[in-house]
Amino acid sequence: MTGWAHTDADSVCSARQAAASALAASAAVNGTHAAAAVARLKQKVANLDKDAAIAAAVEDVAASASGKHADAVASGLSAAVEARLPPCAAGGSVRAKSFLILFMGHSGSTAMLSEMTQHSSIMGSPTGPEPIDHHEYENDTPLAVSFTRKFLAEGIAAGKVPGFKLRPTHILNDPEAFQSIIKDFGVRLIWNSRGNLIKQAVGEYRHRFLKDDSVIEGLRDGETLEERCAKGACSFNITDMPFFHNVLRDLENNDRLVEKAMEALGSDGCVLPVPYEEYLYGRASTMARIYRFFGLPVEDHPPNRQKATHDSMCEVVSNMDDLCDAFYGCPDLRWMFDDWRTGCKCSVLPVSRFRPTGGYCDLTKRLPTDVRPVGVAAAAST
Repeated sequence: MTGWAHTDADSVCSARQAAASALAASAAVNGTHAAAAVARLKQKVANLDKDAAIAAAVEDVAASASGKHADAVASGLSAAVEARLPPCAAGGSVRAKSFLILFMGHSGSTAMLSEMTQHSSIMGSPTGPEPIDHHEYENDTPLAVSFTRKFLAEGIAAGKVPGFKLRPTHILNDPEAFQSIIKDFGVRLIWNSRGNLIKQAVGEYRHRFLKDDSVIEGLRDGETLEERCAKGACSFNITDMPFFHNVLRDLENNDRLVEKAMEALGSDGCVLPVPYEEYLYGRASTMARIYRFFGLPVEDHPPNRQKATHDSMCEVVSNMDDLCDAFYGCPDLRWMFDDWRTGCKCSVLPVSRFRPTGGYCDLTKRLPTDVRPVGVAAAAST
């Protein structure tokens, strides 16, 4: 998957669960001071996507049998975060000329870009966050290329760092044209992705099957998640499992398209991966890292879009047991159900009810369903 590979998923999840257990145990033994130190460390751990760093933190805290080393470990992990900047950013000392965000839906890109475009040195497109994916540009790659070149040139001439987000379609249609854009305008790329495919599919199912656009657009106009839930608009049943399977398949295919577009651009490694999970659980530190990648001073601006669904699938999917019955047995998907942050997880089911291969687990095939998917899905059968 984009940014977070299937092969890394189980180790990352296991490490984080181990971190939670070890840190909680340490806090229980050593009282209030240790609990506070461990809480600070846990927050640092929550913003990382490297299981090695997490394991090192767990080992240090567990070995000390207290939280006395937590601050030192947290500082070390913070330094590791800083070191993740690509070489082109020169540690945040070289200002970017322009940027593009390559994304696929339900990955926090709109909220993230809404923060960026409030920065005093950044210029977003007045026609919307993803201007070449809609209207007259959607099916006209040459026109999209022309718009991109004109927009970036005007933004740079105005003394700004211009940019917007885009899906991979136009890049794959004409990779040479976008390679030239990357070179001519010194574009720094943000690779926006999402690790938890099941949570992503729950939101996409809500959009396609229930025709609820809020999961795409997010909450706005002062609406809160609590107010939305009070109206009964927060939870629903997933009634068509073959349809949900096809949503999963489409999302995984879309991730592959993003990966192909990144490869086609050949951007010499000037790419900053920003998984949705890092932005969701560590918004301020993630935005600070983006600004350092751009060589810009950090400014804190609230996003103008808020998350429209609860982070716990148990709060969103009313028939969670049915979803577990259908997909928890799939080895590549199982870790996505065991959420140590929210405590939501599948009940232990008899092994005979698992279907580790074929059926819903085979995301290479589309399953028959009575409902035709809508939206951005790759709808063609294979």
